Amino acid sequence: MLMLVLVASVAFMVGAVIFGAKYTCLGAALGFAIIIIDTAFAINRPIWSNAAAAMRDDPEVQLHASRRNARLMAMVYGWGALALFAIYTLTELWWFHSWQYGAAMALIAAALLGFVHVLGDEESLFRSQVSLDVSAMLGLAQAAAAAVALGMLAASGKLGSVKADWPANHVFVAGGLALIVISVIAAVTHFKLRRVAVGT
Repeated sequence: MLMLVLVASVAFMVGAVIFGAKYTCLGAALGFAIIIIDTAFAINRPIWSNAAAAMRDDPEVQLHASRRNARLMAMVYGWGALALFAIYTLTELWWFHSWQYGAAMALIAAALLGFVHVLGDEESLFRSQVSLDVSAMLGLAQAAAAAVALGMLAASGKLGSVKADWPANHVFVAGGLALIVISVIAAVTHFKLRRVAVGT
């Protein structure tokens, strides 16, 4: 379902760029962000309501929650990469940095999916409590970095840009918001489960 939403969002953004419909482009980007944030809440909320019960029902719930949340983050980065590649390939707009940012997002998405895969390996060292703690802190650092970047973007006045980077700014805004919220959601889940797992 989320993959269909992702593809539809990118398709609408490309169409909006072709017709110069900036608000439609922004709406399509934010629509994806809202849906994936809502999905993250739906996945994590049951754990928040009773972390102890979740741990009893599934002793590996920490690992499963970390994998699901990392997969959602990877999807946000993947969406951003696909949107940038599609917009600046299928429309007349050209922005020098599109492929740089798109490639960076694709690389981060691949790294996150690699992390998800490694957590699925029962012999992986990344399944330790320390590694999960570190990944949660890295998620919070990601949220902080995204918040700073969005603040700088807003302060720079680029959100009202008429240059070729205006669709990219929509990607950065929607993707940044999604990453901030999902990272915080993931951290809350992690620390609730950690409290049960180690008693702190």
